[in-house]
Order: sequence, then structure tokens, then C-alpha cells
Amino acid sequence: MDVARYLVYPERWEEIPPDWEALFVRAAPLAVEIGFGNGEFLAGASQEQSDWNWVGFETSLTCVTKAGRKLARAGAEHVRLALADGRFALREIFSDESVRRVFVHFPCPWPKRSHAERRVMDEAFAQTLAAVLIPGGVFELTTDVLVYAADAATDLRAAGFDLSGPVELTTVGPGSRYEAKWRREGRRIWRLQAERGPKGSTLRVAEGTMPHVRISRLVTPDALSALVGLKETWPGGAFVVKDAYAASHGGAALLRAFATDDGFDQQYLIAVVRDGEGAMVKLDGAAVPFRTPAVKRSVAAVAAALEG
Repeated sequence: MDVARYLVYPERWEEIPPDWEALFVRAAPLAVEIGFGNGEFLAGASQEQSDWNWVGFETSLTCVTKAGRKLARAGAEHVRLALADGRFALREIFSDESVRRVFVHFPCPWPKRSHAERRVMDEAFAQTLAAVLIPGGVFELTTDVLVYAADAATDLRAAGFDLSGPVELTTVGPGSRYEAKWRREGRRIWRLQAERGPKGSTLRVAEGTMPHVRISRLVTPDALSALVGLKETWPGGAFVVKDAYAASHGGAALLRAFATDDGFDQQYLIAVVRDGEGAMVKLDGAAVPFRTPAVKRSVAAVAAALEG
């Protein structure tokens, strides 16, 4: 229950970007932390800056649970947590010029060139920041890897940001468990702050209502089995159906699918449900993905294959 009061599910929203002021039931500056870990910074910052609305993103359910407990113990009110890729969420669920500050603390540097696409900070992320931050809005990066901060500075400078740092934090940082660990190990901590200059632009891809298609024929077990391996690839996206599961009564089936849109990966289920003399093909509510082009195309392709 401690966690539930803070959780939001942006992948289920019918309209994005949402009205954040309505969601928080108040108008206030909006701050975002990407990768909040166990929530130490959010718990403290939301108390120190209680007149702001705070949103945090993590991809670990364990971290979300621990952060929710910390927020509850701190008595935090105006905080929302989401289990989502923060890079994607910042781009998709915030309007242009709507965020006052964005924080990233101790991201994994992914030093290998083959892992570069996993880094939070790159040219595309700098453009997202330039779009969603208000004029004069600030991005703050804290890291124990100086070369990571230097690379981030290059990307931010190219996007028109005014930079401060990276500078070494010799005493006080964000207060996270990683900071405590790195200081015990004698590592140096660096902070980079970047104030938005010219407004940037970013291409958003998640929008619209939940996709569904009605087909006019009944679905046979053989037709479902034939869907395994169905795939499509195009510049910037792809999908593939990995498995098919049919109910014993024959009136419903689930397809496990994988989709990617410009590096944003999702796994989800497509439901095929009997509807009169035909069937409805739609996203299953148990694992709702963001409605990206690849997800929509997978639903349409499944329906077309079954109809054909």
C-alpha cells in the first residue's frame, strides 16, 4: 500500500502527454529523476522542495518498491513513480517546455562501444532535454566517471545548453547509496549542470488509442501456430511474434510478441478473442505496452494473417 499511492502507469493512459497538473491536483514546477534507484534522492528532494511536483522513473520493480517505502516513511506527498525506461518516458509523456529540472544520478556508463546505445546520455537524449525543459530549465548529471561527464557535456553543448562543470563534489552529493559506496571506495564524484538554451525538438511515437482489429472468421489452432515467427522490420522498428498459447475451450488465445522502436524495446501479449462468428485481435490488458508504431503494426499484422 505504501508503494501504490505513488505509482502511475503511463502505458495505460489513453492520452499522452497527460495533464500533469490535473494528475497532481495542483499547479507546481515539475522535476524528473531518471533512474531513482532506492529513492534516497527523491525522498529528500521532495521534502526540501515540497512546493514542486516530482516524477521518478526506474526499470527495476524492486527499486520502485523500496523507493515507495522510503517516500512513505518521509511523508512525501507530491511524488509519482513509474516503472518505465526514463529516456523514452521523458520524451513521450512530457509536453514541450513543461519540466523545470531533470536529474540523472550515477547512470551505468556502459563503457564498451557495443553497449553505447544503452547509455542514458547521448545526442538524442540531449535533444529531448532541449525540448521538454522550460526556458532556463536545468539538467543535472552526477557520476563517478569523468569521461562520461565529459562526453555528456559534448552532447549537451551541441544541443545549445550552457554548461557548468563537470566539477568535483568533495562533500555533499545526491545522497544515494551509490554515492556512499563510491566514496567508501575512494572514488571521485563529478557533477555537470546544463541550462537550456535554444528550444530543441524531438519526435514522439507513442500516441493514440489501444489498437484492435475485428476479423470475420473463426481462428483455428493451426492458424495460431502459424503466427509464431511472424515478423516485420523497417528502418527504426521491428516486431516478432515469439509464442502462441490457446485456451483449452478454444475461445481465446494469447500471442507473446516483441517490438522495438528506435531502440525502445517492449514485450507484451496480443489477445485473440472469439467474437460471434469472428474474433477480436487486441492488446491484452495484463502487460500493456506503450502504443508505439511497432506495437500497432504487430496487432494489424496478426489480424491480417488470421483473416487471410
